[in-house]
Amino acid sequence: MKNKYLFVIDLDGTLLTKEKKVPFLTRKYLHEINQKGYKVVLASGRPAHNIKKFYDDIGLDTPIAGLNGLHLHHPNNPKLDTCVYFPPKKVKELVKLVSKHFKVKNVINETDTDIYATNKKAYLDPKFWLVNMKLTYGTLDSNLKNPVMTFLMELENRNFNQKKLISLFKGTGCKARCWVDDYQGYVEVFEEHSNKAKAIRKIAKEMKVPINKVYAFGDDLNDIEMLVDIPNAYCMKNAKPNIKKISHHITKYDNEHEGVMKEIKRIIKTLK
Repeated sequence: MKNKYLFVIDLDGTLLTKEKKVPFLTRKYLHEINQKGYKVVLASGRPAHNIKKFYDDIGLDTPIAGLNGLHLHHPNNPKLDTCVYFPPKKVKELVKLVSKHFKVKNVINETDTDIYATNKKAYLDPKFWLVNMKLTYGTLDSNLKNPVMTFLMELENRNFNQKKLISLFKGTGCKARCWVDDYQGYVEVFEEHSNKAKAIRKIAKEMKVPINKVYAFGDDLNDIEMLVDIPNAYCMKNAKPNIKKISHHITKYDNEHEGVMKEIKRIIKTLK
């Protein structure tokens, strides 16, 4: 079998447990099926360099879809990498636009090697970055000299008007995603035509896998396009009702009980 099927898997809330780990049996199983031609791709809102540790633990040889599809990283052939960057001017324009209506507590940007933040007192969740990255605090004017890969804003008021904020980005070429739960108050800015679904289609084309033989797994807001657009997409049992509502399929088990592995096992049995 040669790349006849493709399994695309989100990390947080999907493949990872609440301890942010891939269970041993799941790692072993995904490695085995990847070697047999059922190729496995990790797709997450995390930066590609942060996804790489899970990629290495499983022992994969496929592309990585980082930053919700903005960055396609090919560990075995970096020359094929593609990334949508934010020019410093664009970041400053959008922060200025949002600041007219909301109090911005912190602006966070990064490249492969550097993290830039405007507020030294604000909390930076270590799960999103690598410990050996250089962290620089300062104004946008002093920090941003070159294009950056990520663009996050933390607002002072966690209970801000999300609809109003999202509407501000109309016509800017970008969209805003408002994070929830533990990360409520954070706003992720992304290029309006980039998402996991488009990244998956591009990877599937590169690997010559028909889209009807692509199976995707996700659980959250940043997976919506994927869950809607990919015909064989599965929402995790632990996802919220609004995410389940728009999904084609729902897994029988959640992320704490190896839901992805068990569903893939069931799917592969039906393919034989």
